[in-house]
Amino acid sequence: MESPSSSIAAIVRTELLHQDGVIKFAPNRRFTTLYSEGSPADSVLFLDLGLVKICKRGEEAKEIILQVVSSGELFGEQALGLEQTRSGAAEVLQEGTIYVIRKDTFTRFCDGRAEMWRHVAELLVERKRDMEKKIELLCMQDVEYRILHYLAELAASFGSRLDGGDEYAIPLSQGELASLIGATRETTSTTLNMLARRGLVRLGRRQLILASLDGVRGAASDRSAKAATRG
Repeated sequence: MESPSSSIAAIVRTELLHQDGVIKFAPNRRFTTLYSEGSPADSVLFLDLGLVKICKRGEEAKEIILQVVSSGELFGEQALGLEQTRSGAAEVLQEGTIYVIRKDTFTRFCDGRAEMWRHVAELLVERKRDMEKKIELLCMQDVEYRILHYLAELAASFGSRLDGGDEYAIPLSQGELASLIGATRETTSTTLNMLARRGLVRLGRRQLILASLDGVRGAASDRSAKAATRG
């Protein structure tokens, strides 16, 4: 069954991106801010290529990554609700192509395509489920399991398979992974080095390399089983 994001991407790319009210931005360098917390929620964005992080920042520049948006996904969907301003920021993680779609343009397009609203609703349900899972992991799982879980999820979502082998490269730094899993950079680095000594990962410059997707998934399953036994 096709995912909501895939269904939306197919329609947006073929029917919406060429319309008035859509602005193309390319290329966008890493760390480019697409919108900031508190900025007007007046548009929906479509990531045609690249990676974007949705994040919030607290005191002393402490950051938590709420979501990593990959190619073919909509984001900034708050504009479709009653909110007047953004509750988080969006920044480029990997250079690519982004389209900014005015709210009125997007809603008018969806009004003419009933199935589009259905896909958007399915996407919002999926993201709510993902956020619930994130909260569950933060509250109920340790750092090692959270790292293994997210490495497997990210590799399957947008990881690059290296030379046709078993290795997958994920274009995130250790600090970004720490922000995603809700742990300190020091704890995340210590745990990653321990996983590297076990042969599960390799640490590169702004990238994390999985020796095997199945191996990381298996390690996550084993970690979860041990935690259940201790509980």
